[in-house]
Amino acid sequence: MKKIFVAIAFLALSAQLTEAQNTVESIRKEYQDVHEWIGHMMPNDEGMTGMPPEYFDLHVVQNLPATGPHREDIRMFYNDVENDEESEDWTPYPDHWLRFVTAKYNFAAREFYEEYLYDNKGQVMFIYAISPDVGDNVLPYELRMWFNGKKLLRFTAKKADLAEGEYIDGLANLKYKEEYSGANIPEFYEREAGRCQQRAQRFLEMFKGIDKNTYL
Repeated sequence: MKKIFVAIAFLALSAQLTEAQNTVESIRKEYQDVHEWIGHMMPNDEGMTGMPPEYFDLHVVQNLPATGPHREDIRMFYNDVENDEESEDWTPYPDHWLRFVTAKYNFAAREFYEEYLYDNKGQVMFIYAISPDVGDNVLPYELRMWFNGKKLLRFTAKKADLAEGEYIDGLANLKYKEEYSGANIPEFYEREAGRCQQRAQRFLEMFKGIDKNTYL
């Protein structure tokens, strides 16, 4: 009996240590690996891919009151849930878990871009967002958030290096200067950071809804 309790305690400690290894550095490595993995799915100049692409694409086109034409482009990349071939429940069509999301959308001339990285438990690990809704000057900000489970590891904010009211021609070539980096989210960024965290959960729910209602 004593050996059983020791074994249980060891497993619990191992789980805690594994979770504790989820650091800013490890998340950055995971983020790089995901982009490399996605790169193998994307066609090259000859239209060839290194591996069969697997993702969900959602395109939304609307005409919204007050802001006019609105478009959302959402892409969800996923992995298979581990499926033991020796198990009686084995299937060649395993369930999926959401690994990475990209989202680009607009409201009138304001453009937004977001990325969400998840672990296999459905928890967001990293959020990257470009948003003009942080302050009142409509300048884009780059926000980054790293998480260990529900715990925020680090938050950084950078502001577009533009004068207030200066013309912005898309998000592609903007340069940013750092405004904040730390373990907390300052009040100035709380609203937009909170919105992004809510979006992370909504994308997870959206993915599950799509995944359950596709053919396989």
